[in-house]
Amino acid sequence: MYTYFSRLPLHGVNPFGSPRGGLFPPVDGNNPPLEIAVFAGLLAIHDSPTTLRLLFAFADVAVVLLIGLRFPRPRRWRAAFIVFYAFNPFVLFAWTAFAEDKTLLFLGIAAWVLALERDREWGSWAAASALTVFKFLGAFAVPVLALHWLRTRHRRALAPIAAFVAIFLASNLAWFPESLDVFTRRNTRLAIDPPIHASPTILLARLGVYAPIEAQLLTAAALVAIFACFVARRIDVRDAVVWSLFAGYVFLPDDAFNRLLLITLPFMLILHYSIARWVAIWIVSSVAALAGVTATRGVPHVLATFAGPLRAVFTNEATVPHVIWMNLLPALVVTFHFLDRRRAGVSTGYSPPTPGHPSRLSSAPSRQNTDKHDAGP
Repeated sequence: MYTYFSRLPLHGVNPFGSPRGGLFPPVDGNNPPLEIAVFAGLLAIHDSPTTLRLLFAFADVAVVLLIGLRFPRPRRWRAAFIVFYAFNPFVLFAWTAFAEDKTLLFLGIAAWVLALERDREWGSWAAASALTVFKFLGAFAVPVLALHWLRTRHRRALAPIAAFVAIFLASNLAWFPESLDVFTRRNTRLAIDPPIHASPTILLARLGVYAPIEAQLLTAAALVAIFACFVARRIDVRDAVVWSLFAGYVFLPDDAFNRLLLITLPFMLILHYSIARWVAIWIVSSVAALAGVTATRGVPHVLATFAGPLRAVFTNEATVPHVIWMNLLPALVVTFHFLDRRRAGVSTGYSPPTPGHPSRLSSAPSRQNTDKHDAGP
């Protein structure tokens, strides 16, 4: 799909006016203009799906380097996280085997969290802008981000806000006005009924209480609730951003395991870990990987002896068992997040910047304490 719509501009065809009867219907041309332009530029250099696969692989390398070298966390935390990201079977299946642009998005999310923890105003807006113009993902947390910097920077915060708006408007100029069709096409996906893949809304559909309007209402209600919690200082800006990303996707009727992973990993960036937690995460994610492979590609050849039981347990996509298996990891990670916040009490948000403390979040370890934490689990 990425290569099909990104190749159209190379032949003088508007990617938002793709011909009917093509490899994909025009309604699937719903990626933002900037993403299509970037992919088209790379395909102009070397017209092959491998070119985009290399881009996604480079993004993975950048994630590993960013978290491994720059995140203000203990060395054990960073090592355990990048090993999980680089070698976990669920991550490899969901984003590498299927070649997903989610690797680019998670790179932006990691940079966003890092900028917030280091109290970098322009850096946080740059990450939000990139995620918004590339996949609309950053837009879910823009109200929270704007309020946070208005609180801390006052009128000086207006400049990056204005820059964000200008970048977003400029990103839609390519293939204008047809590029605006992407908004209606994205909205069309909200009308999918019944829900598909591994969307949690499948459970509502099985109960007979689902209607397409619920995806919009639940998303809006969740974002309002998150913003209200942030206004009341019940959560800090980092938590509010992560929760906003989660709320923006979790109720979509076409959620598959690739999106569920995308809204789970940001929580993992702000968790505290023990050996027991990592063991639980690896077990649950490995089972999810096997369930995903069985549902979409059949039982792996090496497990052919157990084909019957595996098909019975993991079944197909869009079934209740599949939804449960694919949502176990998000449920586990969100539970850990609640436990961390309950143990810490009400979040106090950012502490004032002080010399020698690059991380401003009261709940995030600073580099100054890295070696001390390394001695523990």
